[in-house]
Amino acid sequence: MSEIENHRATLSRRPLIDGKFGLLGVLAVAGAAAVVVAWLIIAGLWYFAAILIFALPVLVVIHRHPFVSVMIWLLLAPFLLHSNTATERYVYWAIHRALPMLTLLMMALSAGLHINQRRTARPGPAEAAMAGYVLISIASILWMNHQPVATFYLFYDRILVPMALYLIIRFAEPSERELRWLLAAAVFIVLSQGVIGILSQFAPGLIPSQWMENAGERTVGTLINAAIYTIALMFGGLVLAHAAQQREPVWLRRVYVLCFLLAMYGTFISFSRASWLGGMVVGLGLLLIYPRFILRLTIVLAPLVLLLAGVLLADQLEWAEERLYSAEAENSATSRVPIMVGAYHMFLVKPVTGWGYNNFDLYDRSFYGRLLDVAGDNKDHASHNYFLTILAEQGLPGLLLYLGPMFYWLIITARRYSFLPANGLRSRKLVLMLWLVILFHVIVSNFINMIVVYGLGIWWITLGLIGYLLKSAGAPRPVTVPATRPAVGGSAHG
Repeated sequence: MSEIENHRATLSRRPLIDGKFGLLGVLAVAGAAAVVVAWLIIAGLWYFAAILIFALPVLVVIHRHPFVSVMIWLLLAPFLLHSNTATERYVYWAIHRALPMLTLLMMALSAGLHINQRRTARPGPAEAAMAGYVLISIASILWMNHQPVATFYLFYDRILVPMALYLIIRFAEPSERELRWLLAAAVFIVLSQGVIGILSQFAPGLIPSQWMENAGERTVGTLINAAIYTIALMFGGLVLAHAAQQREPVWLRRVYVLCFLLAMYGTFISFSRASWLGGMVVGLGLLLIYPRFILRLTIVLAPLVLLLAGVLLADQLEWAEERLYSAEAENSATSRVPIMVGAYHMFLVKPVTGWGYNNFDLYDRSFYGRLLDVAGDNKDHASHNYFLTILAEQGLPGLLLYLGPMFYWLIITARRYSFLPANGLRSRKLVLMLWLVILFHVIVSNFINMIVVYGLGIWWITLGLIGYLLKSAGAPRPVTVPATRPAVGGSAHG
């Protein structure tokens, strides 16, 4: 058993509350919760009191297993992006805005009050870059934004919460049993979004209206945008493709393979050209990582695809061809070029400070207006490149700090790759599959402005998993060769 597993086994035998300060901390929290519940009942807000009482057992579970909060976010957040009622907004606030931050706070209190002796990973260069990006972003909002309060809410949702999910994974260091919960979450994500996407194509009347904004054009599931839809599918599908190669029951491996195929099909019917490009690159990467698996699937599925192409997939293939070769598709692609050029010109004018967080749409048009006149298009287009948007809004320091964790873990991957186990769930191939998710994310983000919180959350969750796997694989200890004892009455060399 490794040193890490020994440490975790020791922790599992320790009591939940450790030490006098831990007991006092629990009593203080319990007393405060009782006062709050009593006040809510007296004020007539009994339903909030009921929610608080129900939340207490959940918080106990999260205290013991912080990774659970990441699973809850992955499972529920896709269905909370359309908050049309007050109840839906409250649930969104609880799951997205409160749960990740509350989990981090509980982890910090547990460490400070010695309630739980879980060994916490130390922050490193990646976390320092994240902190730097947060600081310069807040300064940018306060200094350059005309609506700092509203913009900070956007920043909190899009940046702080996804980063909190990363930190939970890094500092909680989930066990292999907890990591397997990720497989169940991946199955749910792919099945739910895949089925909703297929129904939106073949039986749209069965889908709630708020999920049908792009009916007949794109497939988005519940995730607002086709690119975010495919990012979620790729995240789940690639993790499950790796799990299908492990020593699992045959039926479970078949479920994983079917989910992977469903993710690939969902990517196709998204009719997102950026996602198609990313999918092809990921397919080549899969062929290098698991060549036998991909070749076997290709041989088995090729006849079936050819058979269905002229029947069930005829309309989808026709629409896919139009997405690639029609005049409208060409105009859609070329109209984005001036926007990208405008973003680059904005960077050249303010390369260090940028134009302010979330201010791209305020200034971009003046930088590409003449180009659009030449192209015959004078519309004020939204940004379609996430990284160029960061470069324009926050300058080169902002972009480097935002991408700093990715580059750091890429370097660490190169250094520690040989130290990772060759086989098993937490093996080097899982790290490669997670890097394929990041690669897909990067490709897609070069064609959209990543503002949907679920896509941003998957970016930081994936980086957190990569960091966790790499940090848990330390360099092998050098073998100590005992010195030869010299013979009595003579030297060691005889």
